[in-house]
Amino acid sequence: MTEARSLLVLGVGNVFYGDEGAGVHLVHYLRQKYIFPAHVEVVDGGTLGWQLLNLIAHYDHVILVDAVAASPGKVFRFDRESVPDEIGYGKLSSHEWEVPDLLSAMELYGDLPEVTCVAIGVQPLEFETGEIGVSLSAAVRSRMPALAAVVMREVELQGVKPTVARPELRADEPFSAEDIVLQSA
Repeated sequence: MTEARSLLVLGVGNVFYGDEGAGVHLVHYLRQKYIFPAHVEVVDGGTLGWQLLNLIAHYDHVILVDAVAASPGKVFRFDRESVPDEIGYGKLSSHEWEVPDLLSAMELYGDLPEVTCVAIGVQPLEFETGEIGVSLSAAVRSRMPALAAVVMREVELQGVKPTVARPELRADEPFSAEDIVLQSA
């Protein structure tokens, strides 16, 4: 029997900018909904930027979950060589480093594992209005089940079959700031 390949499901984004934190919201949902095998880690990467380099380098495959500037609620799946023209990085992010920059740096050093990106389109309303908050907009929250389905399909393509721990939990149920902070503590 071959050894299971290590897998990282990494949600990035800033939950204090609403929809920009959709990737973080999703990983919190996944950690509550499922029990993953020992070779799979589901991590809230927040806005750690370059500090994620060492974490990512330890895995054979990474499923990176993020928000991108695109039609709100539209879900994308792509790799580094096939980024859809209709999405944008750098227009809404509060990351210290943008995801493409982070992956490019890892590639230069030869530390880049296989990476699949799963992203949800968001409208950066919080930056335009100056309002901040941890809630997802109704448009993005209603599409979180679709985002979760694409991420879980990618997990299964890696040969992982997690156990459902909380069948009643839905991806479109909002997390509060306390939920996210307490899960990260």
